[in-house]
Parts: sequence; C-alpha cells; structure tokens
Amino acid sequence: MIGTESVPEAFPPIHGSRTMNNPDARILAIDDDPAVLRMVEQVLGDRFDCETASDLSIARKWLGEGRFDAVLCDVQMPGESGLALVEDLLTEYPEVAVIPIARFDDHSVVERALELGVYGYLVKPFLPGQLLITTQTALRRRDAEAAERMRRHTLGKHVQAAMDRAPIPIFVKDLERRYLLASGFAHEVLGLEPGEMIGRTDAELIPEAEPMIQEGDMQILRDEVPTFREATVNLRGRARTFLTVRFPYVDAAGQIAGIVGVSTEITAQREVEHSQRSAMVRIAQAVELHDAEGGRDVDRTAEIAAYLASRLGENREQVLMLRAAVPMHDVGKLAVSAEVLRKPGALTPEERAEMERHAEIGHRILADSDSEMLQMAARIALTHHEWFDGSGYPRGLAGEEIPLEGRIVAVADAFDALLSDRPYRPAMKTDEAAAVIRQGRGTQFDPEVVDVLLEHLDEAIELWI
Repeated sequence: MIGTESVPEAFPPIHGSRTMNNPDARILAIDDDPAVLRMVEQVLGDRFDCETASDLSIARKWLGEGRFDAVLCDVQMPGESGLALVEDLLTEYPEVAVIPIARFDDHSVVERALELGVYGYLVKPFLPGQLLITTQTALRRRDAEAAERMRRHTLGKHVQAAMDRAPIPIFVKDLERRYLLASGFAHEVLGLEPGEMIGRTDAELIPEAEPMIQEGDMQILRDEVPTFREATVNLRGRARTFLTVRFPYVDAAGQIAGIVGVSTEITAQREVEHSQRSAMVRIAQAVELHDAEGGRDVDRTAEIAAYLASRLGENREQVLMLRAAVPMHDVGKLAVSAEVLRKPGALTPEERAEMERHAEIGHRILADSDSEMLQMAARIALTHHEWFDGSGYPRGLAGEEIPLEGRIVAVADAFDALLSDRPYRPAMKTDEAAAVIRQGRGTQFDPEVVDVLLEHLDEAIELWI
C-alpha cells in the first residue's frame, strides 16, 4: 500500500496538451485505499476537477451523473471486479482515458488491461510524480486521439461533400464489404435516403445482384489490382447497366482495408448497341437468305469467333464487340447475284471476281459509321478472306497485316462452312473439317488461331451445335 510520504506542492505541467491547461478537465479516482485517494486530491486536485470513489457502486453513480476525461481505477477492489469496470468504461465511454491501478505482482492483470486498450497504468506503490506524469500522458494521448477523430470526421465530411457533388455512384466498402462511404447519387440510384447505405451490404440492399457484385469485390481483395466490370441490375422495376471500376483501398500501414468503386451508367449506350445489333443480325439474316443458307450460320460463326477470341486473351469488352460484329461479315454479298451465290459447280473467272467483290463492298457499307462495333465489322468484312501467307483477297494482306479479328473470323467462318451443307458439296464430319483447318495452318489461317480451335475442338463443336 502507499505510505504517507510528503507530496510536493507543485509539479510543472507538460506543455502542448489542451487538457493540461484546462481546469475543466475532470478526473475520477476509484480506490478503496484512502491514501491513494488523498494523493490524487493533493497531486491532481489543483490542476483538474477531481472526484474520488472508495467503492465501485459510488464510482458508477459518479459516472452516470457526469462526464470525465480520465478515470483511475483500482483493479483489485472488493466485490465487483475492477477489471470488469475497466472493460465497461472502455466500451461505454471510449472518449475517456482509463488508467488501471494494480499491485506490483499482478502482471497478468496489467497485460489484460493493456490488451483492452487502456491509456497507461500505475503499479502500487507509486510516487506522486508517477501519478502526475501517467495522468498527464494519458490525457495528452486522449486529446491527440480526439483531435485525430475530429480530423478524420472533418475529412470524412469533406470527402462526403465532394462525393455528393459527383453525378455518378461512388462508394467505399470495408473488408466485410459493408459500405463505409457512398455518394448521394449512389443512394439515389437505389432509392435510399442519404446515409442509408452506410453499414449495410449489397446482400441487404440489392440481394438479386449480390452474387455478381461479390465476385467483383472478391477479385479486388484477392488480386489487389483495379478491375472494370459491367453489370446489369434491376432497380425499382427497370434494368440498368453500370460500368464500374474497382480498386483496393489501402490504409496508412499499406494494408488493404477495403474496396473503392466508381460507376458510370451506360444503360442508354447499351440499349442503342442492342438496337444496332438487332438491326445487324436482321441484315445478316437477309444476306444468308440471299445466299440460300437460311441464316443459320450467322450466330454459329459469331459464337465460335467470340470463343476463340476469349481463348486468345482478348478482354470481355472486345469479345462482346466481336460477337456483335461478326454477323455482318458477309453483308457485301447483297451486291452479288443469287445465281453466282447459289451456283452448285465451279465459278468462272468472271463469277469469281464478282464473288470476291463482296469483301470490299461490305467494308464500304460499314466503314463510315462512328460506332466502334461497326468499324470492327467493317474490318472483318474486308479481311476475313485474306490468307495468312498473303495469297488471299481482296488486298493480299499477310500475317499480322491482317487484323486479329479478321484472322479469327477466317477460321471460325471456314469451320462453320465445312460443317454445313453448301450448294456445291454436303457437310463434312467433324474430323474431316478439323483436318482441312489443320492443313491450312500457316498458309490460309493464322497458326495460333488454328491451334486454339483444335485444342478446344469439343467446346467449339458444342457452340456450333
């Protein structure tokens, strides 16, 4: 126990802390030893507003009646555990600097208190100077943390205000994928009041889209690199499409602490593209009817070409665009006579020249559009009959002079043609068609594209069927 050693009349304050010079700072000391409470009153009483309690029931009464900046608490008092009170204080009064007081041999108690997050500790017996310095240090730390909380709160308000001025959804999620921040527009999209997203998850807000959103979020947390993802969700009875860039949120220690996302609504753009695709498919079907094929290979060729592109490492956007553009690859055939297109035997040189004109004509039909998809369709129309060795038409391009989409469609179109009935021959079997494609590797076709097709022949056949 603490003796009755004399207490110096004055201890110099530690400068730089707002609370040190604030006579309104309140201290509560809880201890069943009168000597400790006397020391608190003598050492701290002329600097702060001090209250003392000799048992925990009185302490709880004081706590219920007023605010305290620091609480010194003996953790070995009779009855209720002082350590339990420390836990309660840290939970119920997180802004209070809690300082446990323990006996010199209670190391486990001190360790537990430190684990809980106390602001310092005293071990009996202690000197008046230790009491003052420990209390002032705890209050200084409390002030610093309060200032940091205020700074973060102010910064958060500024960030939120900046986000709310953006006419797009912006959000920040924690590692459990709960929303920490969300722009006003993000709330508006979901039909929520400002702040309603905070603390909630997508499973709560838009459960039908949760699996798709979770996949994108988990990719960020797993790979730690930015991603772009397009998703269509049903919001208040309307399908809306968003392109979202997600990237990791990193804390001050350099550790991933969550996910940041910025979305752009592209619903109107996708609706226009869908209309374009529908129109293109209808035109392509007209071409195939003109070519006596009944429109069947429009989708088959497109599916196989898109599959090959994905296997070759093209991104999702390019694959989707290719899938949409391929049906127009033979649009120039509308300018070729039906007699030539449907002739069962070999073509004359004049008929061959007329047939080969469809590549240039298709390119001219499509090339003037501002649509990136139609521009790709124009390149495909022009180059899907070029040969890898330079002996194709209409321009005799070779190797990588031929755009990748042209090289892909050359293989996909030939593969579909070989498996289909033609006016001049019946459909081939799968192994026969594969042998013809293999034979053209490096001459008619890009070797890499051929290899991908042959390595994944079963999947390609599934798509074709």
